[in-house]
Parts: sequence; structure tokens; C-alpha cells
Amino acid sequence: MKNQRLLSFFKRIPLLILALVCIGAVEQAIPQQFRVPQDPPKAFYKIDSRIDITNGFLKGTETVLFRNSTPRPISAIAVDWIHNDFSPIEVRMKQIPLRLLNPQKGLPNTTPIFYELAPPLKPGAEASLDIEFSMGLGSNLDSIRLTGWHPRLWWEGIPTEDSYRVRLEAPQGYAMAISGRLNAKTGYYENPAVTTRFGIYLAKGMSTAQKTVEDILVTALFTKDREECARYCLEKAAAVLGFCRSWLGFFPFKFLYIIPGGSDPQGGYPYASGIVVIHGQEKFKTMPLFHWEWITAHEIGHQYWGEYVMSGDTPADYTDSWLMIGMGIWADREYTVSKNLSYEKHLGLMKRYLSGVAKRLDTTADAPLSLLKKQNYDRNNILIHGKGFSIISALESILGKGTFDRIYKRCLREYGGRRLGYREFWKVCEDESKENLDWFFEQWVRSTKYLCYQVVSEQSQKEGENYVSHVRLEAPLDSIQMPVSVKAVFEDGTSQVQRTDRFLKTMSLRFESRAKLKEVVLDPENKLAMLKAPLPVLPEDLLETVWRLPWTGAGQEALKAFRAAQEAKLANSDLWFTLSVKLIGGKFYQEAFDALTKVTELKPEKNLSFAALVWMAHLKDLAGEREKAIEYYQQALKYDPGGTAMRHDQWGIVLNRQWVEERIKTPFKWK
Repeated sequence: MKNQRLLSFFKRIPLLILALVCIGAVEQAIPQQFRVPQDPPKAFYKIDSRIDITNGFLKGTETVLFRNSTPRPISAIAVDWIHNDFSPIEVRMKQIPLRLLNPQKGLPNTTPIFYELAPPLKPGAEASLDIEFSMGLGSNLDSIRLTGWHPRLWWEGIPTEDSYRVRLEAPQGYAMAISGRLNAKTGYYENPAVTTRFGIYLAKGMSTAQKTVEDILVTALFTKDREECARYCLEKAAAVLGFCRSWLGFFPFKFLYIIPGGSDPQGGYPYASGIVVIHGQEKFKTMPLFHWEWITAHEIGHQYWGEYVMSGDTPADYTDSWLMIGMGIWADREYTVSKNLSYEKHLGLMKRYLSGVAKRLDTTADAPLSLLKKQNYDRNNILIHGKGFSIISALESILGKGTFDRIYKRCLREYGGRRLGYREFWKVCEDESKENLDWFFEQWVRSTKYLCYQVVSEQSQKEGENYVSHVRLEAPLDSIQMPVSVKAVFEDGTSQVQRTDRFLKTMSLRFESRAKLKEVVLDPENKLAMLKAPLPVLPEDLLETVWRLPWTGAGQEALKAFRAAQEAKLANSDLWFTLSVKLIGGKFYQEAFDALTKVTELKPEKNLSFAALVWMAHLKDLAGEREKAIEYYQQALKYDPGGTAMRHDQWGIVLNRQWVEERIKTPFKWK
């Protein structure tokens, strides 16, 4: 799902500016006086504003109230605002202008703007700022989009849940969407829970339609060519809100606006608190009705996750958070299931993620900055939306609907107006399930592993009056290991479902039935983003896999690695020798001998050649081929490096000349 956020000169880039502050673009006094609390203070904004269409300006005055909820005095504040000739600002406290901390040379086009609080605001004390501001509206006055339209306290991009009362003197002839519900008594639009933006959208030549869902006022804005679609989305929004109220018990706002976006029906995006955009409404007939119902539910889901629960992983913009997006999509998924609608959109999201896997893109969800820079692809569709939803869906599949539903509602209840990161989410999942879920999050979130299981054989034979069927499954070396549902369908129309064991990558499931096995279906509920066939193993991945295998007990995993190394035709003597030792531990003697042969063909240094030939002799001894064994022992002595060539402490073996001379006299046997 593309998140088409319209860019304008109003867009803020606080993280970039912060970087400039840190490297000296702003005087050193600023970072010394300004600090960012772990939980910044919430604020109350009372704004009186007026749009002057004739001159192309918005002018306003605002009062900002906040209390120092931190344990230390606050001696400086920052305001998110671009200060230039087109957007002047004055900040006062008790009628006295605050002292500007930004250097005058860097003042134009600078955000944030730093001000000194003198005396510092003590813990628990309250402050009231009076601000006058104005800003240019740009050249297109037929459609006015305002998201960063007023000065707001800035805390290095960390969101806070703020309260708003906004009075707007709007021009005649414009339809309006605004992030608040009108209080008819005061004339202010009110919203006590703004975590992203208090947005305003004004457009000429548009009509509106409204519908009330209990205490929620839903409004759609549209032109004539978008009317049919807008009214349909309005009806579906009412149905979705009714479902969400029944399921979750609430909707975060007393209002919802649906506004038009781009001309292509490619999805939508959250415009601001309580305002959603739906693209391509003028092409209503070109898309199935389900698309419009789904995208309406989809955007409403984002109002819960991101606009209500804030992101603790990517605080500056929650649309970069796989958790916020994945949880939001789960809301529209639940609505879709409740209405027995098509699951194609959600399968499409999984396919987008799997398309990235097939291209070997790095899809690590918890990527550090160094790796994030390398994720230079359509990250929004493939990782944030595609994998984000896939992670949530896979989690629900292992925890079960009841447990996951409790988790979902608990997170909304406890983190509404607060920041939720995936680690906090992880803890809630463990608290509710009473399970250790390290294995799940490490694989799905902290790695680029993918899920792949295959049915490699099916057998169904009659035993007495019943049929006994055996289904053998395998997962490749780099597959995520997790339980996967396996549905056996029989010729009489009956079926049974079992689950794989996450600890095994090769397993056999047994089914007993009255009729013969007809087919086997993996993941019958379509909850898992799973490749049908494994990707070819890359040499660098295989090397890492082989080093990770235990020296003893690797078993089938060592055998799979051996076959993958054969297919890749690897020319790495260390890898082949390491594999041989791990194959010996699993008693795959012929494969181990073949691996050792590869070592000798590559002609490595003396100690490795010596060790390989000794083990080839050992394997011949174990096979009862004594003459061949002696030949290999004698060849090994030609490569004797002197001293100890290698130790195998797991078996109490030290490979050196003495060991070989003893084996020439006495065959090798396991103790």
C-alpha cells in the first residue's frame, strides 16, 4: 500500500536539522540548554486563526500550555517552525518576548527555533506561551492542505498526545476537513488526543455528505466526478466504524473525514488526526467494489495505530513502523473476515514481501542505521506493509485468535496516547501467552530469514479398515522455523489438520482416516507468507550456516548443508573439512568421505591436508576397508606438519604423527 504523502514546503525535516545542530550549524549553547526528556510534556493548544485568500496568508495566535512533567528544570524549549519573511513568529511568556537562542545568521529557514526559559521551569510547574504567527499558502488556493501550519513544541521528533481547541475563520465557498469536532457553543474545533498533526484541508468546488455512527460524525468531501465513490466509502466507513466499536469498544475520535487524493486508485494514506485520504475516487467504476470497502477499512485501521497508539520505534513518522502498519492492517483484516469478503488484498501484501525475498533484498525489520541505508528499494510496500502484516499474521497463527485478540486490545488500552515499540509489544505477547517468544521475533523481526516448507513425499496405504497416510515435510537451511498447519484432504471429502514442530526442519506427519489421501495443503488458512520453493543458497550464506551448525548432533542439517555445497560447487577447503566433521558426528560417513575428498582436491595447507587424509583413513577403518585405510594413513604422513595438526575435543582425539603411527598398527574404532 503506497503511502502517498503530498510534499510541500511546509514539510518539516527535524532529524536532519538536529544533525546540523550537533555538528555546529547552531551555537554550542543550544544543545547545552535544550534537552529531550524520555517522556516529553504534553501540551494544550488554543488557536485562533484566519485564512486570507486575497493575500494568500494564514494568520493566527495561539496559547500553548504545558507542565514540566520531568524531574529536571526546563531551561530551553524548541518550536517546530520555519522562520522567514513568509512565516514570521513571535513567542512571549507573560507578555515578555523569549530570548532566541539560534544565532541570527542561521535564523532564516531554520527549524526548530530554540528559546530560553528564564527562569527555568521547575518540575511540576506550568508555563503558558503566547505565539503570533503567519504563513504563506502557496500558489494553489483552490486546494489548501495544511498539516504543519502552526508552531508546535518540538522534542526531536518524539510525538506527544496533545489537546487542541482551534477556531478557524475560513473563506466562503470552501469545503473543509479538520482534525476536530465542532463545539457549537464555543465555535472551536476540539480534539483532546492529537499525536501526529492537527490537519486542515480546504477545497473549492466540493460538496460534503455526512453520516453519524453513534456519537461519531463521518464526513466525505467530493467533487461531482467523485461523488458516487465518496458516498459509497461513506457508507462503508459507517459499517467499519460500527464493527470496530463492537469489536474494540471505541474509536479514538468523535469524527472522521474522508478526502480525495491522487487520480489513480492506488490506495490511500492517513492525512492527519481523524482525516484519511482515498485515492482515485474519480475512477470508481474501474475497481471492484471490494477495493473501496477494503481501503476504507484499511485507513480507519491506521487511525487506531499511529494516530492513537504512537510508534516507539520510528517516532518521527509512524508510517515507517512495521508494527504500527501491521497492526493497522490487522484491523481491516478482521473486518474483512467478519464480512466474509475476499482475502486477496492481504495475500497481495504477503506477495509483495515475498517478491522482495525472491530478489534477495534485505528485509530485516529491526534494521540498524547502517543496514537501513542499504535497504534501497520500495521499502514501504515490501517491508513496512508487506512484511509488517506478514509478521502480525504469523504471530496470530501461532498464538491463536483468542490470545492475540487479548494482546491487540490490551495494547490499545494501555498504549493509547503513548509510544509502543516492538520490544514492548513483544513483552505484552509473552505476558498474555505465557510463552518465550524470542525464537519468533529473532527470526521474523531481527533477521532476513524467510519461511519455506515443502511436502517432499506422500504415502497412503490401507491398514485394516482404515488408511494410514505419511506426509514428509522439509524446510531449507535458511528457513524460519515455526509451526505450520498441514491439512490432509481425503477422498471422502473429510480432512484433518496437524502442525509441524518448529524444532524440526525435516519431519513426518501421520494421519489415519477412513479414505485414501487425496491432497496435502500447507497453511490452509492463508495466514503465512511462505515461499513454495527455497531460494538457491548463496555461498556466503552457506558459509555462515555451516559455521553455526553444532560440532555434534547437526544430523540432517549437516546433510542439507552438504548437498547445498555440492550444488553451489564451493571451492573452500575449510568449509568442506568443517562439514565433514559435522557429518561424521551424524554418522553420514559416505558424505563425510566425499567432503574430505573435496578438501584434498583443493590442496590446502599441510595441517588441513594431513587432517583430511587421517579422517579418510578413519572412515575406511570404520567401513572395514583396512588396506585402503593404511594407504590413507601413509599418505597423511607425507603432509605431517609437525606437532599437533588438529584436536577434536568432543571425541578426545589429537591428530599428530604419533596418532597416525598407532592407527597404522591398530585400526580406528569409536570409543
